[in-house]
Amino acid sequence: MQEIMKSRYSCRKFSGEKVGDEVVREIVDLTRLSPSSCGLEPWLFMVVSNGDELQKLGEICNNQPQVKNCSHAVIIIARNDLKVGEAYLDKCVRRRATTSEKYDAAMAYFRDKFKDMDEKAMTNYASKQCYLACANLVNVAESFGVKSCIIAGFDKEKLTKYVRNEANLNENFTPILVVALGKGENIKFPHTRHSLEDVLIWR
Repeated sequence: MQEIMKSRYSCRKFSGEKVGDEVVREIVDLTRLSPSSCGLEPWLFMVVSNGDELQKLGEICNNQPQVKNCSHAVIIIARNDLKVGEAYLDKCVRRRATTSEKYDAAMAYFRDKFKDMDEKAMTNYASKQCYLACANLVNVAESFGVKSCIIAGFDKEKLTKYVRNEANLNENFTPILVVALGKGENIKFPHTRHSLEDVLIWR
């Protein structure tokens, strides 16, 4: 992990070489193990690998060439169907609640936790979990020798329409980030970062 943290950088020029689908699948499989609030895992990962689709996605991402030229792009999508009564929350609770008492207690907890949140607030809550997953995704990718670039610059309306249409998703699903993956140069240079003394408060 120490070497990964020191070597990983935002790749903006991919070689065009394709990464194996099975490698990307394993990267996402490990990413799904990321921590999330209450273990709700409020995310989906949409992988785009077709050349024409990557061109379309690149246009949506403000014509950024690293999206158009990457091997695979992973769109991290937040889901806000987390309130009591939603099938997804029921599924999440049932896989852990071994008794009816535990199920009822969990549902009471979530009913109170989310009662004052509207759809926008719920999406914001889910988005924070997606950022955690994204951090793990790029580091997992680096461990496989796959370079990455996190993309937050895109036409939100167009990307939302794209993922909902292509994946047949409803309004509960909102794209948060795009991560371009591929082969790139193994650049060796020290990261430009503030020193530990500059960022650490120890009491």
